[in-house]
Amino acid sequence: MKIILSTTLSLLLMGCATPHLVNKNKSLQVSFHDRVIAQGSGEAIYENSINLRNLTIKQKVLQMKNNSVLTYEDAVVSTGYVYNYGVNRVVGIIFPDYSYDLVDRNGNIYFFKLTSSSDVQYLILENINKKRIKMVYGVSEKLFNSIHYSLLYGTDVNNSSEYFTKEEKKKNSHYIKSKWNRKNIILDALIKKIGFKTRVGI
Repeated sequence: MKIILSTTLSLLLMGCATPHLVNKNKSLQVSFHDRVIAQGSGEAIYENSINLRNLTIKQKVLQMKNNSVLTYEDAVVSTGYVYNYGVNRVVGIIFPDYSYDLVDRNGNIYFFKLTSSSDVQYLILENINKKRIKMVYGVSEKLFNSIHYSLLYGTDVNNSSEYFTKEEKKKNSHYIKSKWNRKNIILDALIKKIGFKTRVGI
């Protein structure tokens, strides 16, 4: 059955004090102060939940307009725990198949370019007090740069569907680029109890 999708990038009012990523039902949005920088809506074509020791990850793949696909992940540590490293190191552990380049940071929002031998991903990440990480990737380079520019200079993201690149149909889980497993979490000491000595990281 053909799925009818709609995608919008628009300026909306919302009460928030810092940059953050929001996933509500079928929409994703990036907000800053009293406005939504970018918002897109689509159909969830894949959802997954991973429960590791003291870490829970929710994953959602959204099919957007023009066949583009965005992936949203929300990784929360248990009460009494925090991420053991800075955001750069965390990204390196979560995406072991990619080299990463921190393009910029605005408050608690980070902009990364992930590169492998066969793929490039543009990642927007929110770090919430070292207890929760929210990520969205699969965005086009143009949208990535536009959101980045908007957060820096307070301009609006242009309302245009061309920001969402067309993609070939693939297995839904193919769009999940992160790798979470208990062995890696323990070996890399990704999380730690509050009060334990913090590892060095940026």
